[in-house]
Amino acid sequence: MPSSIIYNGPSLLDGQPIVVIAQTKTRNRKTGDMVQTYILRADIDPITANRTGGDFSICGNCPLRGKAHDGDKGTAKERGCYVTLAHGPRSVYAAYKRGVYDEVSGHEAIKAIGKGRMVRIGTYGDGAAVPSYIWDSLCDDAAGWTAYTHQNSLDGAATDPKRFMTSAETEGQAQAAWAMGQRTFRMIADVADMVKGKEILCPASEEAGKRTTCDTCGLCAGASIKAKSIAIVAHGGSARTAKALLAA
Repeated sequence: MPSSIIYNGPSLLDGQPIVVIAQTKTRNRKTGDMVQTYILRADIDPITANRTGGDFSICGNCPLRGKAHDGDKGTAKERGCYVTLAHGPRSVYAAYKRGVYDEVSGHEAIKAIGKGRMVRIGTYGDGAAVPSYIWDSLCDDAAGWTAYTHQNSLDGAATDPKRFMTSAETEGQAQAAWAMGQRTFRMIADVADMVKGKEILCPASEEAGKRTTCDTCGLCAGASIKAKSIAIVAHGGSARTAKALLAA
């Protein structure tokens, strides 16, 4: 199946225009062969959106967005997100603006993209910004999915604990989510920070020896499965900034 636009409409987080592009081919060695979904502002390139705060439409309450500023270049200050905006998000947005992707709609057409594949909900962006029927269709005949959200406290967001892992940065946040029956995906500064009996280290992480890839692991599917929550040591190009935020 070709990469396609599967949603083009208002964000559930603030009503601004967003687009979801399902990319059917990937070279991501950590995730493996998954359908990747980029959730982007439809009218602002990802770097500008992040720098100006316009990325609230797709990232909402995520504390790793950084602090918006009025400069004319670069990303938000103190950004701790592991996603490098100048790579995947910017290239996908540029291709979208060039008209590379066809738009598909309707349950059957979107379902066909995910058929038999593992789906990564939110390669960039939070899936709760998108109407749940989009993910219902994409995952209906899929082999499984991974999904994470920071938006459980935001009115209007399409959060579903059976689909999404609750993203957490502190043990307190994780404990609160566990008390409500949610599974968490928590960023930690060190392996020693894991809560024994409640969390396991991400099997695809460097610290766990990269024992598997996301497409074969399948643990990050919210409360749809019974398993311990997942912890991962801050990584990527912004790991130092992320660890500083965790220590604050």
